[in-house]
Amino acid sequence: MSTIVRRSIDREPAAFGLIDDIGGVATVLLAVFGLAGLYAPILAAIATILLGVALLAQGKALLAQYTQASVELAAKTKVSASAAGVRFALIVLAAGGGALGVLALLDINSAVLTPIASIMFGAGLVLSSVSLWHLNAIRRASAEGEASLRDMLANQMIFDSLSIQTFAGLAAIILGVLAASGATYDLTFNLVALLILGSALALRGGSLNTILLGLMRPV
Repeated sequence: MSTIVRRSIDREPAAFGLIDDIGGVATVLLAVFGLAGLYAPILAAIATILLGVALLAQGKALLAQYTQASVELAAKTKVSASAAGVRFALIVLAAGGGALGVLALLDINSAVLTPIASIMFGAGLVLSSVSLWHLNAIRRASAEGEASLRDMLANQMIFDSLSIQTFAGLAAIILGVLAASGATYDLTFNLVALLILGSALALRGGSLNTILLGLMRPV
């Protein structure tokens, strides 16, 4: 019975990972078309919505993995993990940014709302990096025995992946602030921020995230 439940939990992040991948690639394409001058404000709003959906899927997948890891840690070590507040923050930021994208698509102060959404998404990526690293620590704490070569490889892959995500999130925050402040080429700044965020999702990707989380899982 427990095996069936665990497999269903593992399939959920994989399904969300596909949305993550598609959202990242679609965001990159829309941002490129927008930078080329093709209906830039509209494409920026649509890219914002897609990115919000992708990050929301990522947040739900992360929360599912964190819940499973916390149960495993409590079962093996009798120690409970801390609350999942950061993971809920990612979901809230993703949903809020997506909502701002919808308002921007309705032409409600899109020049301000889409940059604010980019700032929220950037913060969400940084928080997601912290959460994934914490998740890795929980899984390592619940593992038995000494670290293997597989564990070392997984940790290096996770560190490289999360570094990309963190830098992308910080860059998006800076560009979003510049765009929201009304600086010259504000729409360009916002589209570049969306391009960076989408690229980070496409490179790190939900599928890659599933693989990394699988590497973190104790055998």
